[in-house]
Amino acid sequence: MSRNEYSVFIAVADSLSYTRAAKRLGVHPTSVSRSVERLEARLGLNLVETGSEGLRLTEAGERLSAFVAPLLDTLDNGVEALCRDARSGGVLRIAAPPEILISCVNPIVREMLAQNPALRVSLEASVSLPDFKRAECDVFLSHRRDEMNEGDYRIRRIGTYDIALFAAPTLLERQGQPLTPQDLASFPCLVRPGEQGWTLIPVEGEGGSSAGAQIDIQLDSRIAATPAPIRLDFACAGSGIIAASLELCAQPLAQGKLMRVLPGYRLPSGALYAAQPVRHHTRPVAEAFITRLIERLKLNRKEADALEKTR
Repeated sequence: MSRNEYSVFIAVADSLSYTRAAKRLGVHPTSVSRSVERLEARLGLNLVETGSEGLRLTEAGERLSAFVAPLLDTLDNGVEALCRDARSGGVLRIAAPPEILISCVNPIVREMLAQNPALRVSLEASVSLPDFKRAECDVFLSHRRDEMNEGDYRIRRIGTYDIALFAAPTLLERQGQPLTPQDLASFPCLVRPGEQGWTLIPVEGEGGSSAGAQIDIQLDSRIAATPAPIRLDFACAGSGIIAASLELCAQPLAQGKLMRVLPGYRLPSGALYAAQPVRHHTRPVAEAFITRLIERLKLNRKEADALEKTR
């Protein structure tokens, strides 16, 4: 089957003129007529004949046109969609724990979708590193570098983020504000399973103290839960104080559901790592996402540092 011959025939069938078909295809009219003749000879059918009013399709030509035209349209539309997806990067596939998806990935994905309507995204909440040989995944994000063993993928440190303490206004109204890290012992705290305490670091300049003087606080928590969004839900309900990233708590802070607790202290900064499959060429859409993520974390750090300096 010669797709070109069928395309030429459909152009003739639509216009019933070799000249008009040639103009539409950008070729000489003789090339059009010869192409139709070759198709007729190969099929053993008369497709076009000349009448008193010019060209017209035979019965076989009518049936062939009705059959082939939709097929060519489907082929053209499919190829156009494929090229469009290739230009936009196709489907961006990201896997990460729920808290990373909510706090870091979703805001960037929303921006990319708004700027590129052709982009498609697949997000999977997962704490396990995917098998890049089998799973279709462009990027896996995690806080835990020690759980990302070397393999058929490369690991990049994307950036760092601040961790602080937050609580619902209802909890603070009920029990008062903790004034010192030691006061946390009398407050309900929300921790990860197996987490026994927090290490607090005074913010530079707070009470004349210098940054880096760590204070270890042992906790007696009634609720231990993972992933982080579960602890966040309990925190917003007034069930306890949560240690979380500023990114994760940004929305409930803006809505007044949470308040910063012990603003003169922070926890050790966290780090975000990305694992990507080893390829000769990284997909542009995946690299664009990583670039935006790096810039977002840098901006968040600058804003957090500026905020601390105003306290």
